[in-house]
Amino acid sequence: METRRERRLWLISLVSLPILLAGNYAIDAWRNAREYVRRNDLRVHDSVDGQAYAGALWSIEQTRLIGDGRDTKITFPGQMRLLILRVTAQAEEEIGGSWSECQLTLTDPSGRRWLPLNFLLSDGISRDLDPQTAPVEGCDAASRKPPAKGASALIEEKFVVPADAIASLSVRLSFASTRPNAISFPLPLH
Repeated sequence: METRRERRLWLISLVSLPILLAGNYAIDAWRNAREYVRRNDLRVHDSVDGQAYAGALWSIEQTRLIGDGRDTKITFPGQMRLLILRVTAQAEEEIGGSWSECQLTLTDPSGRRWLPLNFLLSDGISRDLDPQTAPVEGCDAASRKPPAKGASALIEEKFVVPADAIASLSVRLSFASTRPNAISFPLPLH
């Protein structure tokens, strides 16, 4: 037979359960919102000449479009193209760890986003295109050993994109230390 005290404790536990569950959901929602802000570029600013971002001045060095048979004999199925993007960064200050979680993407005005190819595939493509030249490191590799103050870094990323989207693409760059802010460049095709 239950005592009066046991029934009271059981009733208090039952009443407190919805409050504890609501608190747990609120904490999880707060953590998810913080993680979303930490991982996404929510405020994108156009790159202005002479304006430093993440301790460096950024510019697009070269863009190369492959897959339509004009640049190389390589053709891709359908309307897909390989876009090779080279970006330079001139360090204005000591970078340190502020380039961690480098994210270099292509976006179009409708919000579609293309991520770069992984480094293994990217290096393989570089070797196929020019076997004599060492592949240029991508954004993630460059972020692990950023340039010293006054030095430059060359970053190369490769993207597979639909041919009809190429004319409207822009380059977006952000780091863990700068998010939710990011910078955007128009994509010049050389």
